[in-house]
Amino acid sequence: MFKILVVEDELYARESLIKLLREYDADRQFIILQAVNGEEGESVYHREKPDLILTDIRMPGRDGLALLQRIRENDSSTQVVILSAYSDFEYARTALSNGVAGYLLKPIEKEDLYSCLDKFVQRNRTEKKEALIVGRDIVTKFIGNSIRTPEYRSFVEEKMFETVFPKYQVTVVRFRDKKPDAPDFLSAVEKMYEGISWEQIRLLHPDFDSWVLVICPTPDNFFLQRRMRSLLQEQGCDARMGISFVHKKAVSVGNAYQEAWEALKYKIYGEDICYADRIRNGKTSVYYLDQSKEDMLREALGDGNSKKACACIRSVFEELHSLVMVKAECLELLYTRLVTLFLQAIGESGQESISLNREQAGILRFDSLEEMEHFLCCICQNICRLGAPGLARKSRGEGGGQSEEARKDIVEIMASYVRQNYNREISLQELAEKELFMNQDYLSHLFARKKGIGFAAYVKQVRMERARELLQQEQYSVTEVASMSGYNDTSQFIRFFKQETGMTPKKYRMEMRERGMLRNGGKVEKSH
Repeated sequence: MFKILVVEDELYARESLIKLLREYDADRQFIILQAVNGEEGESVYHREKPDLILTDIRMPGRDGLALLQRIRENDSSTQVVILSAYSDFEYARTALSNGVAGYLLKPIEKEDLYSCLDKFVQRNRTEKKEALIVGRDIVTKFIGNSIRTPEYRSFVEEKMFETVFPKYQVTVVRFRDKKPDAPDFLSAVEKMYEGISWEQIRLLHPDFDSWVLVICPTPDNFFLQRRMRSLLQEQGCDARMGISFVHKKAVSVGNAYQEAWEALKYKIYGEDICYADRIRNGKTSVYYLDQSKEDMLREALGDGNSKKACACIRSVFEELHSLVMVKAECLELLYTRLVTLFLQAIGESGQESISLNREQAGILRFDSLEEMEHFLCCICQNICRLGAPGLARKSRGEGGGQSEEARKDIVEIMASYVRQNYNREISLQELAEKELFMNQDYLSHLFARKKGIGFAAYVKQVRMERARELLQQEQYSVTEVASMSGYNDTSQFIRFFKQETGMTPKKYRMEMRERGMLRNGGKVEKSH
């Protein structure tokens, strides 16, 4: 909504202008205020804080120019448009130096007024969207402080928040991989959702993989989250949403934020958008890990029996699937308990910090029970493959910790992974999270200690070895060799190759030709 103040002493002119404003305002976005002179106009301005002021320049008592000067003493943002007869143009020119947004000549033509209003609405929306993106307005700052510090209190900020949001819902948007650029996404939302009002929407991005939306649940915004979700899918972004209950008090922002996160956990049942109120009103079950299954899993891991360990995990999930919907806190407790068993199995110690990757701990990392089951089975298989030194040694009364053999196996698995995947984009983080299910920092330290070279440097070394082999086969161009060696950027490949060998790929190939070491179609060509 936009507040527009009309300051005009002539009744007919004032009513005529207000009529034109209402004709323009087909979507009922304007709250129209009026005053008969500068004094009353200033009083209404202080009370209502209008977004736009249309003021006649010549009025009895305080005129429009004096009103403008009083407003500009403390306010440089409110847009002011001067209304004046042609004979007053030179007088009105003075107002231009005080930052007026426009000048309309009386009698006011509909086309001129509409053009002025178009510019005002567009500028206002742009400013509100920019404030929403960068979070510089006081309401957005209050939201940010409240979600970071639930006990945060500020009387003035709370009142301003409740003025903008008489009621609200907090939505948490969690991205799995790709996260869109916020300004570009909001521009796309604006095109999709014609006439959207940014006044009762705030967007924050407190973490690298999530957004927080605060939305006033009006009829116009009723399907906003669902439309945003569809737009994210169109842009190739895999995102899930958790939506809080409806709240009315500013002091509840922190609680609403937590509600949204708790609701989001139920995405594990395949929901793209999870509503706190629907979850509370739905049927949920409780589930706790049976002690016999826990003992069976511990024994299987200690014996290195991956088949038995995975069978135990599968039996747990068969029980989960037989229930309608298990409470998120029960699933979280189950996950935590299983992870604890795994940590014991790999002999985690405070000194070595061998552990499962904890950066995305909890059931929020999963989008389905099947995905969670697969992840846990993969960990069981990996622990058993490495010998489960922690539990095995403890069962023999020995100390925990990994043996040198197990450490060597881990490093060889990492090296083998690189040799098999050097021609695509790979990273230690991917290897740690998706293959070994271990702590990335520990793996980095272990690899460097055992191989005498860092993981990234080893990847580069393997790629350069392969590049030298490919360059000896003359049927491949340098660009093809770069791609086959794992580099999409040929210039980067040439730079790395020169750093490694002291010569460009082209010069290296020429040297190999001179030595008679080139291959053509698999045959070595020797010079005579």
